[in-house]
Amino acid sequence: MSPFPTLGAALAAAARATPEREALVFPGIRRRATYGDWWRASSAVARALIERGLRPGDRVALLAENRIEWPIVQMAVALAGLVLVPLNTHYRREDLGDALGRSRARALFLSPSFRSNRYLAMVAELRPGLPVLELVVPFGADERDGDFAGLVEAGGASRAPLPEVAAGAVAGLLYTSGTTGFPKGALLTHRAMLGDSWGSATRLGIGEGDRWTSIIPLFHCAGCIMNVTGALQSRACYVGVPAFDPEEMLRIVAAERCTVLTGVPTSYLAMLQHPNRGRFDLGTLRVGTCGGADADPGMLAACARDFPIPGLAQVYGMTETSTLVACPTPDDPERFATAGPPLPGMEARITDPATGALLPIGAVGQVEARGVGIMLGYDGDLRATEAVLAPDGWLKTGDLGRLTPTGRLQLAAGRLGDMIIRGGENIYPVEVERVLARHPAIAEVAVFAIADGYYGEAVAAAIRLSAATSAAEIAAFCGERIARFKVPARLFAVDGFPATASGKIRKKRLREMAEKGELTPLG
Repeated sequence: MSPFPTLGAALAAAARATPEREALVFPGIRRRATYGDWWRASSAVARALIERGLRPGDRVALLAENRIEWPIVQMAVALAGLVLVPLNTHYRREDLGDALGRSRARALFLSPSFRSNRYLAMVAELRPGLPVLELVVPFGADERDGDFAGLVEAGGASRAPLPEVAAGAVAGLLYTSGTTGFPKGALLTHRAMLGDSWGSATRLGIGEGDRWTSIIPLFHCAGCIMNVTGALQSRACYVGVPAFDPEEMLRIVAAERCTVLTGVPTSYLAMLQHPNRGRFDLGTLRVGTCGGADADPGMLAACARDFPIPGLAQVYGMTETSTLVACPTPDDPERFATAGPPLPGMEARITDPATGALLPIGAVGQVEARGVGIMLGYDGDLRATEAVLAPDGWLKTGDLGRLTPTGRLQLAAGRLGDMIIRGGENIYPVEVERVLARHPAIAEVAVFAIADGYYGEAVAAAIRLSAATSAAEIAAFCGERIARFKVPARLFAVDGFPATASGKIRKKRLREMAEKGELTPLG
């Protein structure tokens, strides 16, 4: 369990103990802050929000790329007893309006624009239909101007007392990534966020000398919980990047002497295969995490060996669990093939998806989790909450996996909704993907179900090639290694994959594209 009751208490303790230690670095915009700087800015913003009439429990939305103001606002909201609502930077007008309306946000902090999204203009159009939204605070292009700088200045002069905040109070309303349907808002407490990120950082051995960087957007649970609050509780330094580019990521690791890296399978593969990787000194890296049920053990082993990043480990979690459920130690010999044992304060079990019956060690079924990180429920959606969260605290994750005899969690089968049922046979996409990944001409692959008039569903695969090959040659390769009914009946050549902001491949979108004729068959 975390030694801190709330996020604000964790920041206050770090600022008292190590005020001059570097806490936040955003090299792309040349901004740095010590723990003392972080506390002063966040407490000022918290007081300014209180002066503006916001009260504990009110929702505050945050829409911005990874920038130094993000963790400042995150902790300001916590200090004021408010609820942070991180918003996906890929949102367009309708997405944004829906999230702001459903969350009932009274305040919004935002970048005026990012990439092709003009957020401030969108909000101006939406605001007449958002009567609850009272305060909109854009981040200025320069710290010396813009409403945010004015808010910091006003709060710095305020003597408004900060409220007492309970450990069990809601700290965040985080919307799910939406890979399996419309995003739902998970309600997470201070205790859950701190307990989960403390367990993650402790299991990974992260401490005061570490510099933790990540490709994960801060609106994602792994970004704002595991990375930011994990670094905060460890008194480490968080090194932020606005968006993922493989070469820029390698450059930042080398320049900032980063020791910890968080990513997803697609990002690690892009860095591993980058032609300029050898030009960068990555020798300071010692620990890394890779989340995603499609993490290929061979790819992880290659990254650990060739980056090098010796302590790279597969991890498992989701928004509803305040990020991680399971995580290995950096020296766990099974860290590539499994996601390790559950974190301290967390439990995992495997159940039959149809009956809910507990399954024995080694059997594949639905992963269920219970413990400190579990959400209170989905905001305003009792039916959806009851569908996944039992009264005794067990959460149905929707992921398929097994527990090994050593108590480690192995994500051997992907999402329950991704399982392919071909003529009554259950086929797990991850199993097929791991075979295809061993083909020398395949750089990246995603296996998914496609409608079939005879079998109901058939196996399809979208493939990014690194060399010339044919559908017949790949089918023969698979046929020598897996049962014939598992061999993909349809193969598609792609240059890239539709993905969520956190890098998860959207297999339902691939199925839609295939069935609409939008994917190119591999000859």
